[in-house]
Amino acid sequence: MNQAPKTLHIVLNGVTEDSRVLKCAWSLGNAGWDVTVIGATATAQSDSLSIGYSQILRLPLKIVIAKGSKQSFLLLLIRGERSEWLIKGILRRLRRYRRKLFEKSKVKSEVVVPNLNRSVKIITPIAMKLQPNIVHAHDYTALPIAGAVVDALRAKGKAVQLVYDAHEYVPGVAHLTVPMAALYTKLERQYSRKAAAVLSVSEPMNDLLMDQLQITKRPTVVANDPLVEGQQISVRNLREDIGIGADIPLLVYSGAVAPQRGIQTALSALPQLAGVHLVLIANPKNKSVIDLVESAKDVADRFHVVPYVPNSELVSYLSTADIGLIPILHRLNHEISLITKFGEYMQAHLPILVSDVKTMSAEVRKLGNGEVFVAEDVDDFVRAAKLVLNNPTHYRAAYSPEVLSERSWERQAEILLATYNQIAGVAPIARAHMPFIVTEPVLLPEASQN
Repeated sequence: MNQAPKTLHIVLNGVTEDSRVLKCAWSLGNAGWDVTVIGATATAQSDSLSIGYSQILRLPLKIVIAKGSKQSFLLLLIRGERSEWLIKGILRRLRRYRRKLFEKSKVKSEVVVPNLNRSVKIITPIAMKLQPNIVHAHDYTALPIAGAVVDALRAKGKAVQLVYDAHEYVPGVAHLTVPMAALYTKLERQYSRKAAAVLSVSEPMNDLLMDQLQITKRPTVVANDPLVEGQQISVRNLREDIGIGADIPLLVYSGAVAPQRGIQTALSALPQLAGVHLVLIANPKNKSVIDLVESAKDVADRFHVVPYVPNSELVSYLSTADIGLIPILHRLNHEISLITKFGEYMQAHLPILVSDVKTMSAEVRKLGNGEVFVAEDVDDFVRAAKLVLNNPTHYRAAYSPEVLSERSWERQAEILLATYNQIAGVAPIARAHMPFIVTEPVLLPEASQN
């Protein structure tokens, strides 16, 4: 029996909140690849979990306070010890730690990738043991790490390929300083030239990446569309969770919440939409969510926040709403892609209300599956919402089986698998499909983390 080809995926987040990483791992595992995903944890403790046939290791790839100091500090707080000498000792320890970080930063006169050497040191031994055919870098933050790991493997004679999965367009990432964006751009170009394949999320993004990465071959689009086969009936009901009946008009927003997501526009429109309710499926402890709740006291009876459901149940959970909202503001990365929730709303057969960002507004106008409003314009939002609520059946009719099939992860997974098999020169044997379920994490013993 031929040994299954192997791939190592690297991403600098907790993995479970990244649907694209999970879907890649799940689909490749079902298709016959042995998949190991390495994610990050902000603590000193590693853990292991899985999705389908694929293993997920979450390792301490981010800087944490020295374990002894951190535990001692927390222990003092738990015990409620407040004597003056203890407090002074804690403060001295924190000042020493801060001084060391400052002195370390002064030595480095040039901008560096945060935690690069430490991450490479942790991951390289795992890669050496695994001997992957492909190392897959998820997003620009993981690319320098994955590139260095590939270089180390090749130095030992391993024929390994690098795949760069560009989740975002670096010049459009608002939180990056100019020097840091320049550094990541330099490394993107360096490793994109070494990559066997560059993936992106949309053709408009490709238009920008050709110049950004200084490449001549157009990246392969693997859109972040939702699962169809892997979806499950939700154990929760959205309307029951917020206590409204089936006849109440309901707008839903699902996903990360931040000022640039534009949810304040929808919230400000509620007073002009009599009887209409708005619900966020989001982290209730998120600061932006808390701020929105605080600002919504005049419509508190019609504004709701519910926690996330498993990704495999999301489409089912969304389906009882009347409109899916994408009220995002004009930002470069917002203009160039069809974000994840666009496809999720489609699979849930929800009409979509989207701001006039370039790519998504063009798609809505082409499909006729919703309405477009001017970003941050409350009155225009009200106009568009009323159009949809007055005739939702008209917009739902756009969701033919052909349209939904094209906007499914299953279709995108075919592209991903073909790319993998081609660059690795393999034809793995597909396995019986495992359900799209992420297992509970299991803490790893410290000896296995070194």
